[in-house]
Amino acid sequence: MRIIHPDDRQAAAIVQAMHAVASAEGTVELLPVERDSIAAIQRHLLHREAPLEPASSALPADLHELLDDPAMRRETVRILALLPVIDRRIMPAKVRVVEAAAARLRVEDRGPAILRQAVKGQIRRLAFGLMMRSVAHYWSPTGKARLRDWLDMLRIGMPEIPGLYAILTDRSLLAKYRGLGERPAGTLGHGLYRFYRDRGFPMPGEPKSFPEGWSKHEAYHVIGEYETSDQGEMLNAAFSAGNTEVLCMDLLLLTLLQFQAGIQVMPGPCLTDALRPDPFFRAVARGMAMQVDLLAGWDMWEVVDLPLDELRRRYAVPPLSPQERAWLTEAGALLA
Repeated sequence: MRIIHPDDRQAAAIVQAMHAVASAEGTVELLPVERDSIAAIQRHLLHREAPLEPASSALPADLHELLDDPAMRRETVRILALLPVIDRRIMPAKVRVVEAAAARLRVEDRGPAILRQAVKGQIRRLAFGLMMRSVAHYWSPTGKARLRDWLDMLRIGMPEIPGLYAILTDRSLLAKYRGLGERPAGTLGHGLYRFYRDRGFPMPGEPKSFPEGWSKHEAYHVIGEYETSDQGEMLNAAFSAGNTEVLCMDLLLLTLLQFQAGIQVMPGPCLTDALRPDPFFRAVARGMAMQVDLLAGWDMWEVVDLPLDELRRRYAVPPLSPQERAWLTEAGALLA
């Protein structure tokens, strides 16, 4: 995602558009979590300390005139596309307002497309698209899903066969990752090693490990300081989504569908009402502030010896405040 700085009139129009979506243009009452989300979005993504109240619950007729910058239009549609999931119902009336805003702003983006599949109950199709893009941009170094990437998925799901597992072990890759433990304490490399070891996760090269490209997901955890608890995974997804262009709506909507709306899209935990708006959208904003997109050609091995504090400064990662650390600790979401 990209940082936007709307002026007063633009911010008022975006806020009114958010209320239009969340209320289906005044036909339903907003839930507390929706009000809290709109306030958190204003605070963290629109940079408004004092929340604005909408002039009406209708989609602004002059939205396309006020938002004349293509980047602001795109980010506005992305923000609006999150709102129909937050109430856990994914109402067609709310999705239609998102689609109307996207049409008015002449924006084509993945968010409305995912919403259309969700509101029609096309969860398998939705999941397949998410999986295809994840394999291409997380697992594969080429940006396209290759045959070997799909074979990796089969490998992970195979039963444990000792002789075959010995063949499947990539010893040179495994040695490379185990060698991260020799990096100085406090560096990215040592932090990644501890991340794998302390949680019992298989390292790249081991038979049950994810492909090496998935180490970028683990790097997001280490750089962002988010734990692997349910709340920590939600925040890490938000942080990752804010940081990247290519998978931002996949990550955000998958997280909200599976952890807020309780819709099982991918294997793993499926929760209801787990969204905590302020930490979630703060995590998105932290990712947006980063000056390096980890899914856009980033080479981890060029910076594994850098101290994490220096790396975060170099990448402009906003530090966690003492209050944030206290909340994350209480929620089990701060990386130990």
